[in-house]
Amino acid sequence: MATMKKILQLAKREVGRFRTRFSGGSTLVILLLLAVTLMISYFVAQQGLVLGKDIYYIGVSPGGPSIDDSRFHVQVLDYADGVKMLNSRSIDLYLYNETAITRNDDRSRYAEGALKQYLTKAETTRMIVDYDINQSFPLRVEVIKGTSPAATPAATSIAATPTPAPSVDTSSAVLQQISEAQNGSSTKFKAEFVSDNEIIVPSLMTSPMPLSQVVLAFLYVVPMLFMGIFFNSSFMEEKTNRKLNILMSAPVTPLDIISGKMLPYVGFSLVVVVILTLILGGDVLLALAIFLPVILFIFSIYLIVSLVYRTFKDQTFFSMAAITFVTGYLVLPALLTGINNVSYISPLTLAVQMYRGESFGISEYLLSTVPMYLVFGLSLFVGTRIFNEEYLMSFGPLYRKVGDALYLAIDRAHPYISIGLLGLFAIPIVFMVQMIIAILSLIIPVSMPTMVYLAILLALCVIVEEVAKSAGIATLLENKKVASTKMLIGLAAASALGFFIGEKLLLYVSLSVVSNVVLIEALGSAGLLIIPLVAHFVFTSTVCLATQKLGVKYYPLAIFAGSILHFLYNFVILAQQMGMV
Repeated sequence: MATMKKILQLAKREVGRFRTRFSGGSTLVILLLLAVTLMISYFVAQQGLVLGKDIYYIGVSPGGPSIDDSRFHVQVLDYADGVKMLNSRSIDLYLYNETAITRNDDRSRYAEGALKQYLTKAETTRMIVDYDINQSFPLRVEVIKGTSPAATPAATSIAATPTPAPSVDTSSAVLQQISEAQNGSSTKFKAEFVSDNEIIVPSLMTSPMPLSQVVLAFLYVVPMLFMGIFFNSSFMEEKTNRKLNILMSAPVTPLDIISGKMLPYVGFSLVVVVILTLILGGDVLLALAIFLPVILFIFSIYLIVSLVYRTFKDQTFFSMAAITFVTGYLVLPALLTGINNVSYISPLTLAVQMYRGESFGISEYLLSTVPMYLVFGLSLFVGTRIFNEEYLMSFGPLYRKVGDALYLAIDRAHPYISIGLLGLFAIPIVFMVQMIIAILSLIIPVSMPTMVYLAILLALCVIVEEVAKSAGIATLLENKKVASTKMLIGLAAASALGFFIGEKLLLYVSLSVVSNVVLIEALGSAGLLIIPLVAHFVFTSTVCLATQKLGVKYYPLAIFAGSILHFLYNFVILAQQMGMV
């Protein structure tokens, strides 16, 4: 009770500081910027904002189709002039009768794709106006959700009814969909989001990538990032003017100070979540359950940035890097909603499903949120351990500050337990980085052979793992806290065991949701138990022994040596899963 009272007193003090810092005209500017950002995002999500005019210049032959779209600047040209202007890059595309003539460059191909999309929609509109719906839209599908014959009893699938005709009258459903399509709501007809017994018209369905719905879900994140920046700048200001030193001399703990300073901004973020959900007509309690871990995740990153760096220059750079990482981790997976279950690593996927009226299970929720809760808990623990004047006021490069933070986080009286727990709780961070790499492997098109591309991604992933398992031991070596080679081997075993336990727990949850991503299965050695534990021990021991032998300044070289062994092990598993071995 006394602790909570102290936290609330510190929170009240922080609210007063926040009001003082943003008093006068600056408050209006901040509110206007926030309002404009939210408004633009909302209009983009609703697909009601024209983002460009005269983006593409196209030529049309006499008598060609009429094009009424602000994205296209249209000129009527005969064949000779059209081809000449196309080759001179005066226009991006020439439409000769119904044939599109393009150049061999990206801009011309983009113009062709945009024009094809427009003409398809225009033709659909013409069919709606000129023909009876039974003639213009003869194909309709009634969707039934049921148990898939090839799946487990608990699994469900979406399948068209096997009867020759739908079991209900479809005319009213088609008319409703046509009406909504004319109003720009055609994204409702995605097969991934249909309800049981719903009638869909395939010709009215759009691409399955839910960009507008992801933007709508990202509306929630924008205010959280603002609050995170305010929290970060407040922490940095008090650190640079040494007011934190005064707080540290008061009868409060580092956890009290961090919690008290963070609480108002977390509270503001939660209020914004409630307000936005009410405006958008969502489920308030479900939205809070989805976005609370996102809020904590964002603040955990900003907490570490503000504690590690002392100057505003460094803080600004790494804050922007943090925003980029958070945005990528949340948005990129959500773009695969309904395409690949790997999208469930982002809570925004759950938000998209909430607004689609779709349900999700406890496994999906845990996969999306547990890593964020764990990162927040880890950041609080590390934050309280490094919360001392000597560390906060010191300068140094990133690797030095991170090394010092790890050293302070380790309990030197119980090194084996500390190193084992460090390996265990490094898992959510490693998982997030590896998931981003896995997402990139699914999203980014590449021209190189598949195995070469996967090998590159695999190499990046194993380097991340080896750093996570050995960094703590390397700091103990640097500070001469490892008495013998026997102790070093014991620490490597503890780290390997902790990492192995965390890896298998997270793999169990992720593979219950995500399937058919060979990179994830190869990294986790899916289907194996003892061999991965031994392998982790060998790889970590290799890194640690090389670091001890060569010296800590050659730690990157030791990481390279351990990563080669790790890569070869995982590459063999990857090749087996792809049927190459």
